[in-house]
Amino acid sequence: MIDDGTSKDQWFDDDIDFTIAKGVSDSELLSVLRDYFVGRPESRIEIDRRELNRSIDCHRLSKSDAEFLFTGLVLNGVANQKGKGASFADYSFTVECEAAARILESQRIARAALEEAGVTEETSKSPHVELTATFPPGIHGGKMTDVRPLSSDLRKLFFDADSVVRIANPYFDPNPSVVGDIASLANRGVKTKILTRETESANLKLVSALNSVYEGINPENRHRLRVRDLYERDDETGRQAYATHAKGVIADRDLCYLGSANLTDTSLSNNFELGVLIRGEPVKIAVDVFDSVFNFAREVKLPL
Repeated sequence: MIDDGTSKDQWFDDDIDFTIAKGVSDSELLSVLRDYFVGRPESRIEIDRRELNRSIDCHRLSKSDAEFLFTGLVLNGVANQKGKGASFADYSFTVECEAAARILESQRIARAALEEAGVTEETSKSPHVELTATFPPGIHGGKMTDVRPLSSDLRKLFFDADSVVRIANPYFDPNPSVVGDIASLANRGVKTKILTRETESANLKLVSALNSVYEGINPENRHRLRVRDLYERDDETGRQAYATHAKGVIADRDLCYLGSANLTDTSLSNNFELGVLIRGEPVKIAVDVFDSVFNFAREVKLPL
């Protein structure tokens, strides 16, 4: 905590940009970040999101939080881009520590005022939803140009994940791009959970796809891939009792896709498939729901 005799009014400056106050998802995080910069012995440091997350323990800076934080520090003249990363949230920056602490205290005060007035960015707690879809070739018109492209959205979701990707999907194709995208997760340190069905069946496409994902992961990283099978037949009737039918992908606890598409060529290129991309509190609920079902399902040992 800063204690140098400076009054609250002196922290507040009409020239300050309040991107951080409006965008960072957790108001407590502003205090944690302020105290982090206060506690640095150096006057200037080079920092990125991963290093910050290692240093602030129980709090986690999401991609969105990092984008708002670093954008705000740059706009307020206390940080400069140093190196590039996979996305802006992963760039490194040189930061003036004392100045950054003062800016963050101003952001904390502004955020408290915004919350008291009931005005905060939708990126904080209220969900944000966008439509994403695949359309058959030749269909145009209406509001279709306002709908995001599903195939690109899924690839970006895989690419942007940091720690865990959860995939619920009944049917796969051994599509090289999808297989490669999923395999790349474990290879760069991202835990990957796949919930599917009927892995003991003679479905060659499913078997081939899962084996291709497994083989595409370097041996030392294969422990990061876990596959489970949710499928059960009724002993008396022989009919299906229950099975995985959900289609969804969750990146960390930040972004969730839910929709009609399987991870197959036709779903991602030619079918009419419709879904939503969700950010905010519902993503955390989706994570808990997925994990409950995933832990109930039967573990699958690869290769099949």
